Amino acid sequence: MSDTAPGFNPTGWSGWVEPIGRLRWPVVIAKRADQPAGAATIAESLTDVLATHADIQPVGGQTFLAGQQTDRPITHRVILRWLDWLDETFVILRRTLRRDRTVRTEVFRVRRIMEAGGRKRFLVIEAELESRF
Repeated sequence: MSDTAPGFNPTGWSGWVEPIGRLRWPVVIAKRADQPAGAATIAESLTDVLATHADIQPVGGQTFLAGQQTDRPITHRVILRWLDWLDETFVILRRTLRRDRTVRTEVFRVRRIMEAGGRKRFLVIEAELESRF
């Protein structure tokens, strides 16, 4: 493997090293809170916690189908810098600008969180695309 290859680790450690340049999507990590809003309704509120950059990739068909069988669908894999306080009560918001200058927002629900390579440098988050508006 050459010195410029993605994932190259000069220390010889065999785990994957995520190149920082791949974290190209500006995202917002938001805390989800559900509150009663009436007799039989619940109002959901999102509170922005942190703006950061992430790599967001769709998962393959086999991973998607395995998630469907366990009732925890996984549609995307999100990679971001290490955060020790992130859990399943958070969502990741990706806002992009369309050609007509309107904002498109995608809400990813955090399903599973793993550290990449056991080094507390990056998080690999398995997420479900919950809504797109």
